[in-house]
Amino acid sequence: MGSNNHRGISRRRFIQHVSMGMGAVGAGLIFPGKLAAAALTEASGPPKRVLVLGAGLAGLAATWELKEAGHEVTVLEVQARPGGRVYTLRTLFDDDLYAEAGAVLFSSGYTHANRYIDALKLERADFSQPDLRPLYHLKGRRFSMGSGEQPTWPYELTEEEQELGPMGILTKYVFKTLPPEISDPEAWNRSPFRDLDKMTFSEYMRAKGASSGAVDLIRDTQWFGQGMDTSSALTSAWAYFGPFMSGRFFVLAGGNDRLPSEMANRLSQSIRYGVRVVAIKENDEGVEVKARLGDSSESFQADEVICTLPATVLRDVRIEPELPDDKRSAIANLPYLDVTRTFMQVSRGFWFDEGVTGSATTDLPIQEVARQPYSDAGGPNTRAILESHVRGPSARQLGKQSYSEIIEHTIRHMKKVHPNISQFQEQGVVWAWSKDPYALAAYSWPGPGDVTRYLEPLQRSHGRIHFAGEHTSILSGLMEGALRSGVRAANEVNDAD
Repeated sequence: MGSNNHRGISRRRFIQHVSMGMGAVGAGLIFPGKLAAAALTEASGPPKRVLVLGAGLAGLAATWELKEAGHEVTVLEVQARPGGRVYTLRTLFDDDLYAEAGAVLFSSGYTHANRYIDALKLERADFSQPDLRPLYHLKGRRFSMGSGEQPTWPYELTEEEQELGPMGILTKYVFKTLPPEISDPEAWNRSPFRDLDKMTFSEYMRAKGASSGAVDLIRDTQWFGQGMDTSSALTSAWAYFGPFMSGRFFVLAGGNDRLPSEMANRLSQSIRYGVRVVAIKENDEGVEVKARLGDSSESFQADEVICTLPATVLRDVRIEPELPDDKRSAIANLPYLDVTRTFMQVSRGFWFDEGVTGSATTDLPIQEVARQPYSDAGGPNTRAILESHVRGPSARQLGKQSYSEIIEHTIRHMKKVHPNISQFQEQGVVWAWSKDPYALAAYSWPGPGDVTRYLEPLQRSHGRIHFAGEHTSILSGLMEGALRSGVRAANEVNDAD
């Protein structure tokens, strides 16, 4: 992508609240190791020739497992880098600063992610937040609060909800109401979870007694809030709440792309970059994949294929024999969330002068304001990055604007949060996932009914063609979901006749 396309409570503060006080609510409720899809140890029959389409986390996990079991694997990746939507921007900032443009969060409860992190001896790093007052801009008012202070939230709340605040409201209406069966990731298609797929997350909160004001407060102060009126409550139960209910939360030292980069280094002899898949066809010999390499065409033959392309991209790939109706419908209609992230490099941490955090919770058009790198608390005299993280329909509309227009828009609204930012802003970088031709959106975002309608068809193999990716997991939008889907597909290929 060219420069024009580079692209709450904040997610980090949410994580901190959970880490400090909420872990006991859901201890043991997410991803116990005994429920993890088994890693492969050996081939169940003669070694197979396997093509893996895409070198994101799903494709890398599938390749890792299949090669460990002795299969012959070739990965076809259209980009010049691995990782897909795990993307760390590195060369665009000064002083070795970097920023996550894609996936943000790992958890100690992520069974597969931690297995690969340990195998590669990667260093974990805590989210680092300076001991400063949290900053808010809600309902036209900028305010901060010190330790132990309770703000008057500018929403129509009950007396109890006003006292509880955002995290207490989530505890009362969400964490304490989710069924205990959430400990089993395979339970999503059974009662009582199927009923959750009939409603949005905001409808679920209201059904549990939350006032409209409480729903509005959560919408404006939580990183997932922009989608709570459209997302399936079933998806939220696993993908957006389960991972935060137990375990320790972390990033990777040096950037989250260390995981796909090191996985790809381990698998480097199997990966071909710059290959764009255009068609997949099962034939008498196995499966043929037709691809473009620059201006030329090439065909690849294998016994089995694992396709990890996002549904947004897969819609333009020809598949023969034709997919069944339910699978074609799932690929064509699965909703995705748009995300546009704008990164402002500043010459120093000027917010320290006021004693407030650089990150901020806002209901402004810039949505979540986050300070990066996540693992560095920074200081008053060191360069840093302030990010505007916009999600949902607003992100797609924003992404349609020019580079300079997005920067101007961001600065205009960022001044309401940090009035002095213009004195210190040095450069800006924009990454709009809707403009990335290899993703076309940030991650899947199932609406009411979409999980029970689409997930099984998305997971189902089609002859010798298998499918993986975060959109094929109940843990949609998560790195763990992508990794698990890759392991699942690898097991399918290993067990195929």
